[in-house]
Amino acid sequence: MTVQTMVILLLVLGLCVFASLFAGLIAFGIGRLIKTPMDKAIGWGGIASFSVMALSLTVLAIVVTLVG
Repeated sequence: MTVQTMVILLLVLGLCVFASLFAGLIAFGIGRLIKTPMDKAIGWGGIASFSVMALSLTVLAIVVTLVG
């Protein structure tokens, strides 16, 4: 694997982290919008963030296997 490929994969991983945080914030915002308690809204945000990160890491692992 070349250095350029590794840099691109690292950038993609960073984008996955930001997408995960964004999904968590959206889920938290929706939870607060419908007047759920704070702890439940934080839980929804955490679940959404974890789900997006797990999905993106799985896809990234498949892509790395195919490229490498």
